[in-house]
Amino acid sequence: MHRRILATAMIALSACATGSAVVPPIAALAPSFGDPTVDGLLALNALCSAEASGLATANPNLKLADGMGTGGFKVDTANGEAQAWFNYGLALSHAFYHQDAKAAMKRAVELDPTCSMCAWGEAWALGPTLNYGIKDDERKLALAAAVRAQSLAKPGDDKARRLAEVMMARYAEPPASAGEKAAAGKAGEAGVVAEEASTEPAFATALAKIAADYPAEAELGVLAAHSLMMSSNRESNADLKAALVILEAVLKDHPNDTGAIHYYIHATEFDKRAEDALPYAKRLGDLAPMASHLVHMPAHTFFRAGLYQDAAVVNAKAIATDSAWMASGGDPRPPMIKGFEMPMYYSHNFAFGLAGAMMSGDGELALRYAEHVTKAYPDVGEKKRFDPTPRTYVALARYAPDKMLALKPSSRDEDYFRAYHAYGRGEALLQKGDAAGARAELGKLRKVSADDPEAQVAIAVLEGRLAMAEGNPRVAIASFSKGAALQEKEFGGWMDPPDWWYPVRRSLAAAYLKAGDYAKAEAEALASLKEWKHDPLALWVLGRAQYGLGQAKAGAASLRESRTLWRGDFDSITMEAI
Repeated sequence: MHRRILATAMIALSACATGSAVVPPIAALAPSFGDPTVDGLLALNALCSAEASGLATANPNLKLADGMGTGGFKVDTANGEAQAWFNYGLALSHAFYHQDAKAAMKRAVELDPTCSMCAWGEAWALGPTLNYGIKDDERKLALAAAVRAQSLAKPGDDKARRLAEVMMARYAEPPASAGEKAAAGKAGEAGVVAEEASTEPAFATALAKIAADYPAEAELGVLAAHSLMMSSNRESNADLKAALVILEAVLKDHPNDTGAIHYYIHATEFDKRAEDALPYAKRLGDLAPMASHLVHMPAHTFFRAGLYQDAAVVNAKAIATDSAWMASGGDPRPPMIKGFEMPMYYSHNFAFGLAGAMMSGDGELALRYAEHVTKAYPDVGEKKRFDPTPRTYVALARYAPDKMLALKPSSRDEDYFRAYHAYGRGEALLQKGDAAGARAELGKLRKVSADDPEAQVAIAVLEGRLAMAEGNPRVAIASFSKGAALQEKEFGGWMDPPDWWYPVRRSLAAAYLKAGDYAKAEAEALASLKEWKHDPLALWVLGRAQYGLGQAKAGAASLRESRTLWRGDFDSITMEAI
């Protein structure tokens, strides 16, 4: 099987390199999660497939399609098409195709205007999600849909009546205190309704009660869990625990419920036990191969479990899936800027995939991501939300320093772009052995860093790398200590993907190793590995430190694991570049 996949991937990549059409079958093949050669080729080809399908082409024309995952339950309609669109709307909702979910529910309402639950589904789709709030005009639209749902509830249909009532309460405008009004003013700057935080906990609790009263409707439990997770981010951890109880019960009886798996991945991540979701994460992409966000979601588990290459692979496939979805008429949104249309989570997939490739040392894939960004996010001088271009400068610096040094500054007039450009050039110059040039770039970086934590971490890292290159590990220890502390204070515990591309604490461990302080090198490497599990470069430092401490057996085991996980040239790893 792998031989066939490998041969197909090689043909496809050859076609991609020459600008020919990509071989279709490879895009549908799932990652093997075990053969790094095959998985790497699948990821490379997926990015080619995305480019071949037309990255900025959108012609909204939503259709019922297979492969979107599970969702829905029997509602009060005899119209089979309305039922299908309702189910599809909930599947799209769980797949975080937010705009498509709204369109699907609207279609269900059009097909049967007398269907109470179709109107309820429209109200649900118009509401806030785990990632996005709603504006006040959207709240009012959702409330109107909920009112219609209540008015259409059939006599004796207690489930429809209760669901409509709690949905109306969700979108009712609550009386705001002075503090809430101030919060609403701040939220208004971003166009988000502050009152959402006040109504969601009560809605989540009420929906969970209805779900408990209708245990045969697993979907209600999944929906309740989603709202409980939203509440837990604002109120207390108790709601998160309640969501986990519901999701684990659903998955016990419905192990292939893609909505439950999606939210379980997030919930275990929030509960700091992400690896509990690993068996589900490995299957999710196969269960919903046309849902880009569900193809991507395993990366949240993979990254926290230290499966960095797997995270890089699934995100490449998610990018290809999103491109195919747009080409087929999905994602009916206006472009962020004229002529530039991109699915909502495209940047998220890209940043996560690049992070996985960098952490696994897969230079070929990291550079392919960097090349892809020039096609997906053309430098037109206008601001685009979530533009991941600056992060690619790190890949160029580490794996193609000459390309980084030849790269012109972006036309985007932003310090964030300038900071990453200077940092990337500094890293590239150190790769070339030019410490003086790297110091000059460090000066540029300081000028544009302001108080941005990410830029401040970059300064500490570049300072530390310079000191390591100049043979001064004690100075490097001070710089890396500062960078690690800042990274963990500002970004610690959240890998979605990481705000900074690697754990600076592993560089601190490498500096101690170079200084000959094996005990501290071991301690810092272990501390880094506690959060960034199975990081191959931290394992490399750990193994070398253990050898220095006379722990030959432990050192050999650490280096063996590092060699197994690292996708780059293991023998060329140096303390200076870690």
